[in-house]
Amino acid sequence: SPKTQTYYLYKLLGLSNDVTKTAITEAYKRLIVKHHPDNYPGASDIIKLTQHAFEVLGNSETRRIYDLFCRHILYNSDTTAAPERHAHVYPKPQWVVQKNDVVYVMDVSLRNLYHGKKTTVVTRDISVEVDLVKGMADGQRVTYRGKGLNMAGHAPSDLIVIVNRVDYPFYKQMSAGNLECEVEVDHKMAQGGGSVCIRHPSGNIINLELSPGEVPSPGYKKVLPKLGQASLDKAQIGDLHVKFTIYFPHANVTI
Repeated sequence: SPKTQTYYLYKLLGLSNDVTKTAITEAYKRLIVKHHPDNYPGASDIIKLTQHAFEVLGNSETRRIYDLFCRHILYNSDTTAAPERHAHVYPKPQWVVQKNDVVYVMDVSLRNLYHGKKTTVVTRDISVEVDLVKGMADGQRVTYRGKGLNMAGHAPSDLIVIVNRVDYPFYKQMSAGNLECEVEVDHKMAQGGGSVCIRHPSGNIINLELSPGEVPSPGYKKVLPKLGQASLDKAQIGDLHVKFTIYFPHANVTI
């Protein structure tokens, strides 16, 4: 996969995406001193951007939402356009087209994405039932027209739900509805074959039979057709990719 780009507000502070809160505070203080009008005449716009970056990244909750927004929306597909789109998005504190729209980042387990689920979005201002349809993907947006804020003199705004997948144990989502899980076997099973039980996100138990020598080396993948996730229109069902690691008990090493 391509290397993750450094998100815009982190770049403003000269930092990477995974820095600590202490590093963010130190960078902010250093830049404010550097661009103080006494040292850097005409730097008021730089100071405003620096202050905005710290307001977002210096708070754990707003930083979390910003990171999810960048990962799922700004830098998701057309990464070359992401910095330009920031020019339209910032310094507004809300990352949507209409300034009164409500953006809600919903943590959803892979199992609930597999089955689908009805749930309720509850904030200080709204309570709306939403339908997470079977087959939805990580980062997918669902817009509920007129379900946002009701403000005097304005049409009701929209509620925009962004799906943030929380990994189900051993599984991750791939493209085209495919799922991948990692299974550890000892070197004797890798050589002589055997049976492995896997709990599928559907809740079913899969009994996987391995022939002698079927797992020739660590990283070997076995593809189980039609055991992935169905597409939204149910026209396609992905496959399950089982990736193997091999455990050597005498050396206490897994490769």
